[in-house]
Amino acid sequence: MEDLKEMYFSQTALKTYLDCPYKFRNRYIDGLYWKYESEGIRRGSEFHLDMKRHYLGLAPSGANKDMVSQAVNFLPIEDGKQYLPEYTIKYNDNTVKLTVRYDLLVIGDNIEIYDWKTQKSKLSASKLKTDMQTRLYLYTMAAAGKKIKQDIRPSDISITYFDPSHPSSPVRIDYDPSRFEKDGIYISGLISRILTDGEFAPTEDRKKCAYCEYNRLCNGRPVSIESINGLGTGLSWDDVEEISF
Repeated sequence: MEDLKEMYFSQTALKTYLDCPYKFRNRYIDGLYWKYESEGIRRGSEFHLDMKRHYLGLAPSGANKDMVSQAVNFLPIEDGKQYLPEYTIKYNDNTVKLTVRYDLLVIGDNIEIYDWKTQKSKLSASKLKTDMQTRLYLYTMAAAGKKIKQDIRPSDISITYFDPSHPSSPVRIDYDPSRFEKDGIYISGLISRILTDGEFAPTEDRKKCAYCEYNRLCNGRPVSIESINGLGTGLSWDDVEEISF
């Protein structure tokens, strides 16, 4: 439990705790990590890597050409801007430790965050605005972004979600000082709650258990691989490297 004080929290870790504290304990405290790579996850991973290659000026793999083409057409490279694919920022203010791996940062007059999604349904602007990923990604950039752009302000930062399966429906969310302050209070409060949780009780929402790798530990039932395959192909790079001490 003491190790948690040294943990850098990712959006996946924070989401896991909000979904089920017991799942968080199994994964991050007890080290019981279970990973299943479905075809959708594999395809999403390939797409993310091809986008990284593109913005580094390297040739793509040739996999999922249509997806890559849609994303490249959506965000062409412009002169005078800096492109930082798969960029990690760690932030430590002695009260919270955060880690974020951004799919792509575009640095110009402002800092634009881009996040690639590959899922079945269209992106929901209302859900994304309050999603932990959005709040953590924007907050961390505003708090620690001076290492990238010295005079950065919250109002200079935005995040855009893009899904090549729905190219006409990107979601852009701008930031501001008020949201920065609120997110700081919320995130620090959540981490404090995790660090002082002496129980890590299972969620009361049993619907989540059918998709959880720890279902056997809680309910004596194995996780349904078919149900996991049906969850879609969304991928966050936080999911690739979840624990950072």
